[in-house]
Amino acid sequence: MRRVILLAAAIVWSLTLSAQSAGEVADARILSFEESAAPLVAGRGSTLSLSAEHYKLGSHSACWQWSQRGAQLRIDAPIGYLSENPNPRETSVSTFVFWVYAPEAVEGSLRFEFRKQGRTCAWFDYGLGFTGWRGAWVAFDRDMQGRPEEGMDQLVVTVEGARRGKLFLDHWILSSFQDVRHHTADFQAPFINAGTTNHWLVLLESWRHPMPEAPESIDEATVRDMATVGERLRELLLEGKKPLPLETLRRHFEQYGIRENADGTLCGKPIWFVRYAETYINLGHPDVAKLYAANDQLLRGYNDFLLQIAVTHETSADPAERAELERMYLLLTRHLLDQGFAAGSAQGTLHHLGYSMRNFYTAPVLMRDVLRRAGLADDVQQAMEWFSGVGEVKLPPAKPGMDIDAFNTSLIGRLASIVMLPDTPRKAAYLEAFSRWVDNGYKITEGTSPCFKSDGTVFHHRHHYPAYAVDGFSGGAVNAVWLLSKTRFAVSRESHEILKRALLEMRFYCNLRSFPLALSGRHPDGKGALVPWHYARLAVAGSPDGREPIDSDLAAAYLRLNPAADSYARLFVEQGFTAEPSPEGTHVYGYNASLSHRRGDWLVTVAGHSRYLWAAEIYQGANHYGRYLTYGSLQLLGDGDPVSAFGSGFRQEGWDWCHIPGTTALEIPMEQMKADIRNVDTFSGYEEMLLSDEAFVGGVSHGGRDGLFAMKLHDHDKYNGSLRARKTFFLFDNRIVCLGSDIENRADGGVHTTLFQNWLADPAGAIEVNGERITDFPYETTLSGGAVLRDNLRNLYIVPQGRVCVGKRHQHSLHEETDAPTENDFATAWIDHGRGAVDGCGYEYLMVVHASDDEAARYAGELPYEVLRCDSTAHIVHDRPTDIVGYALFRGGEVGEGLLERVSMPSLVMIGGGEESLTVSVSDPDLRFYEGPSDEVFDADGKRVERSIYSREWIDNPSGESLLEVTLRGRWALKEADKGCRAEIDGDRTVVTFACREGATREVTLKSMN
Repeated sequence: MRRVILLAAAIVWSLTLSAQSAGEVADARILSFEESAAPLVAGRGSTLSLSAEHYKLGSHSACWQWSQRGAQLRIDAPIGYLSENPNPRETSVSTFVFWVYAPEAVEGSLRFEFRKQGRTCAWFDYGLGFTGWRGAWVAFDRDMQGRPEEGMDQLVVTVEGARRGKLFLDHWILSSFQDVRHHTADFQAPFINAGTTNHWLVLLESWRHPMPEAPESIDEATVRDMATVGERLRELLLEGKKPLPLETLRRHFEQYGIRENADGTLCGKPIWFVRYAETYINLGHPDVAKLYAANDQLLRGYNDFLLQIAVTHETSADPAERAELERMYLLLTRHLLDQGFAAGSAQGTLHHLGYSMRNFYTAPVLMRDVLRRAGLADDVQQAMEWFSGVGEVKLPPAKPGMDIDAFNTSLIGRLASIVMLPDTPRKAAYLEAFSRWVDNGYKITEGTSPCFKSDGTVFHHRHHYPAYAVDGFSGGAVNAVWLLSKTRFAVSRESHEILKRALLEMRFYCNLRSFPLALSGRHPDGKGALVPWHYARLAVAGSPDGREPIDSDLAAAYLRLNPAADSYARLFVEQGFTAEPSPEGTHVYGYNASLSHRRGDWLVTVAGHSRYLWAAEIYQGANHYGRYLTYGSLQLLGDGDPVSAFGSGFRQEGWDWCHIPGTTALEIPMEQMKADIRNVDTFSGYEEMLLSDEAFVGGVSHGGRDGLFAMKLHDHDKYNGSLRARKTFFLFDNRIVCLGSDIENRADGGVHTTLFQNWLADPAGAIEVNGERITDFPYETTLSGGAVLRDNLRNLYIVPQGRVCVGKRHQHSLHEETDAPTENDFATAWIDHGRGAVDGCGYEYLMVVHASDDEAARYAGELPYEVLRCDSTAHIVHDRPTDIVGYALFRGGEVGEGLLERVSMPSLVMIGGGEESLTVSVSDPDLRFYEGPSDEVFDADGKRVERSIYSREWIDNPSGESLLEVTLRGRWALKEADKGCRAEIDGDRTVVTFACREGATREVTLKSMN
């Protein structure tokens, strides 16, 4: 019955929408007042008429005029309110949606009352005093007073305070389901969503913050510094921009149809913020944003056009052309303000506003003098302050860090809104506060809070997220340091160093520019990449300590990442800088559950997930098949000219998402692999970010050159829940020893550990199978008792035992965003652990990166390592060439292999050296954001319930410290004092105690006391 209430309401209204433009949605539940003002009924002291002077939908609105206090209008129709969403998978709530236009500011307010059989159930007051369009989303249960009831049948609107006035009403929806998180408060309705802390939605709160105390006067040096910041901002905004022909701009301008009414107000094509399209999703119209875009009604495009006019105006020397550009720009600006993009206006929702508004802030900086002459500078500057949320900077930061989205979408807008101010003490104080806010944004944060971490990772969506980091660097993080550098507003040395570290780590875990697949977030398409100019721009800001006018490390990195002879490269070469060699070594990223291992020009990335760090981010329309991306994946980026994901064998077209190299996963039909994307709670939207219930995932590096990665793998119950494995990777130079044990599965499908999956540019591209060169295509074989393989990219794989499947075939798959069929040619190999019920299986293989013929022959005859143990307790490997022993210890207690007698807790240990000295490297891979069993919730069948990462109580907790005791054979002493470690000799044994935290490596050198 509930489901048909809104439809019944539509029938009662007998509302028929006229033909509408391509950019508008037609739905009888949206009151658009095209043929009459019905179902509105004018009450005492007021009249209603149809008007084409202003509209938000279609081409008309209802004009309501009143001439006495207490004037009313009403709608007599079922409201359609529901206390609960009929769809159990939805967390959206019943919401009243409306738009109001005021040609003149009217004092007072409107009271909206929702009645049932003449009795008022729920109400709210909406402030007047504005001009132009205003809109709101008001949730019945949360935002209104009283108690809404199902079956409400009347809406009464009463004017309070103003004796006479005129308003235009359009685009009313009496009740529809809107996402509970996104309603936004503003000047007219400050009570909406009052408890939110979402940084997009707290504009009203930040607006109300008191200004920092300003000095009585400012000196000439401060004025010069303010001018320097402003000049650099203009330079930045014009960088790379080109003018367009006037005729092109003129045609674009004319399509907005902006005209001036007799009363001096404007009318033109409605401009929509793209997120407003979500208004219609629960009305059955999911693609309205596409309609907006097709009709060029989107705010983002409008703002981009404003910037293009400003750029063309800046570069034009023709007075007549400049005059016409100024006329267009001013009309467009007035129209945008009139459409509701003015200070204090929220228009229903502003969530994720920044992406659409970036050029809202840029054009006015270039056109400031034009706006001043037209008397619009103050209105525009105030709108810039409001939408950028710059009021947040007025107060001292309460905690370190900020969202990387703020760097990306808010930072430049906030600075621009301050630059627009005249050079006064207030502006200087505002810039000081802005600098303080920016500086705090770079500070290291705890837990999964955004955004900079101690290991150089950058967090967004509660995980290391290079794609968002790149956007944040581009949007403002890098530019802010440069814009403020060498002025009194410069960021601190500490913050500068943190940003520099993040950039240098990015160039370590990427190769040359490509993100590894497991670090690509919800876009595992091979296109994700670092941006070289970040390194150059930060380099010219100088070194963090201020001693170098050009940072030598960043300049050298830039010259390697971008060998083209551009202006930055010429500058750096002129200053005597040369390109750095490709980085080498092993870096562990505890905050990403990953390890990066480099030699020469290649990079190996091993990645996992845990009870703290999600396995994959999956959205509607993004990464539908990527659930196995961090199931112990091992990706080599080492080929191509230059090196890239595509040159190294990846192609999304035809890619088998069940056979990601390194992973132990289930082979199931691709159609069944598609994620079941849900809105699981009020903390999140439609997204999937599943956690494991295992805490033991991470790595350790040894001497900065070699490493070990281990994980306890457990698939989430949402899909399988029975798949488990203990997986380790021992990395020595170009040799990677891969072990697995305790593999379990109860679900249908084959359980495989993938060796490689490489795109074949030429189907005849050769692979080698047990010494035989294979150019046939297609080709399939299954080998029992192990195999020696070489893939088409010169990498060697030795599998001592087990069933190995190898093939060259034309693969069919599905596109990770669109689900469209894809296909391509690949060479693929995996270890087959069996189908269905699997219990206690394991594997062992050696991967040799870019193996020489000599290495291939030598290692096929004698393996360069020895497996000392591979069971549920420990995986232990001795690498013969380096004489290093790596220990993945899944339990604390006795070990008894090599020099290691016991450890006090599960841990990772690597020991190398000789009789005189030892290097001992350890880590506790458990990030310890909380202790004890995992915080999973179970359903009636005992299965883990899907919950969002945002709902967890521990997500901002710091990584807890653990004390790891490592007992070694022999008598050893610390070679140098170490604040976090101590060594105590106990008879013929030595106990070394390490203070561990954040999954980071702790390493000491010991000298023999034997």
